[in-house]
Amino acid sequence: MCQGDLMTTSTRVAAGLLTGLLAAGALTACSGDDGGGGDADPWSDAGAKAKELLDGTSGIDVSISTGDDPGVDYLSAASGTIVADPPAFEGQVSGKVSGFAVTDVPVISVGGTLWINHPLLGGWSDRFQPDELCAPDPATLLSPDSGVSNVLTSSKDVKAGESERGGKDNKQVFHTYSGTATGDAIRKILPCAEGDSFEATYRLDDDGYLRTARLTGVFFPDAEEVTYSIDVTEYDVTKDISAPE
Repeated sequence: MCQGDLMTTSTRVAAGLLTGLLAAGALTACSGDDGGGGDADPWSDAGAKAKELLDGTSGIDVSISTGDDPGVDYLSAASGTIVADPPAFEGQVSGKVSGFAVTDVPVISVGGTLWINHPLLGGWSDRFQPDELCAPDPATLLSPDSGVSNVLTSSKDVKAGESERGGKDNKQVFHTYSGTATGDAIRKILPCAEGDSFEATYRLDDDGYLRTARLTGVFFPDAEEVTYSIDVTEYDVTKDISAPE
């Protein structure tokens, strides 16, 4: 492979992985959106509390997955930790880049710089940054001022559904809500998202924490719809995340 081909492929790897990662971040954001109803809207209080809890956490562990293939480079799975202060992200992503499957690619974002670890990039590389790839910095997604919680008021026509059991030994009770997340809200997190609206189902636990979100829509340009499932597995996480050596 010549140097020019290597650089082109490396660019596609970085763009594909980061776009997918931030799509996932966008999903996590909109999974708590506050529906716009009247005083009787059950999501008004529940969504506001979910936002407050998300704004107040020190960090979260999150995982994202889909069984769909939109027919373009995309994120198939991701897991990792986002911490709020100082803002940082560390995790792994999997998906398809330039038609090839990539698995468990390490990603770190800290101090305003993003690093991706892939053989085509020669190991850890900060060559590609979010503003070059039409995506925000994943480390900032918990910012109360500019992160995901600011889109919590964007979901429309959110209705309460039936309670469900789940979690360890099926002992937890989750309260479900379904509605529509707006494309404008998602584009605040992922500017390249194509859809105008996204079908959304949210699950909150008895304490009001967002635990699961399922969103369906067109997250990638020139792509088919994708349904992502997002699980916030832990709140109040603390972790020291530093730049790779």
